[in-house]
Amino acid sequence: MPLVKWKNHNIEDVEVNLLLSALKQRYGYDFTGYAQASLKRRLLELTHYFGVEHLSKLLSAVLYDEAVAQTVINNISVPTSEFFRDALVWKEVRTSVFPRLNSFPWINIWQVGCGRGEEVYTLAILLHEAGLLKKARIFSSDINPAFLKEAKNGRWSQRRLEGWRDSYQRSGGSADFDSYFEVQGDEVAIREDLKQSIEFVQHNLVEDEVFKEAQFVVCRNVLIYFGEVLQERVIDLLTRSLERGGYLLLGRSEYIFDAHEKHPELEELNDRLPLYRKVIIKGAHHV
Repeated sequence: MPLVKWKNHNIEDVEVNLLLSALKQRYGYDFTGYAQASLKRRLLELTHYFGVEHLSKLLSAVLYDEAVAQTVINNISVPTSEFFRDALVWKEVRTSVFPRLNSFPWINIWQVGCGRGEEVYTLAILLHEAGLLKKARIFSSDINPAFLKEAKNGRWSQRRLEGWRDSYQRSGGSADFDSYFEVQGDEVAIREDLKQSIEFVQHNLVEDEVFKEAQFVVCRNVLIYFGEVLQERVIDLLTRSLERGGYLLLGRSEYIFDAHEKHPELEELNDRLPLYRKVIIKGAHHV
């Protein structure tokens, strides 16, 4: 469908509220806590995609056409993910987090926002190279079942390997990165043995509760799309899901400001990365 650019096009708040209400009541997706600027930008892209001048023109289609509704949902929750994205972050995980996780008898990892699978398989490769994959279980969650299905499939264009190789090496990887994939035509598929420790789970950060106690929670580049109230709810949820001594990794621009005051159970490990450890608070019985 061709892209249509409308002159002086603005999205009214009432249109946004009506569309979000339709998605919540009809399909159970609650995007009302998302940051308004980011939300409006993505909804504007949708009006271009569908060739409508006003967002309200999509309401009827969203209510009665599941394919249109799914396109809207996918656009709002669209992930950005690469293998070993922000290579220095993963280098820190290799050197600082995994050696300490090795002290646990088993390792549960909750990776939030599976996208198309690049990040969860990055974790699997890192665990494999650290000798921890066999005692680890990775739970990769997303609100969107379409992304879960695509991530579980674990296939990408072969052309994308070149950029991923460089990121892998900068993360401290020294193996043959290509060996983690099987070539299938013009695509590559992640090796089956790297899938064995991964479970894909549909989970809504807005409405659902903790489903697993974890030693490591990875929630990168998700909070930036949320408003302040929803950010606080999600940080609380992630913190409660952590075992004492467990680690929380956020995106590069997702530092928890005033972490000690708002979340005294989270210890900031360094000032270069949003990496936190859950500690024991003296005199507290609920942490």
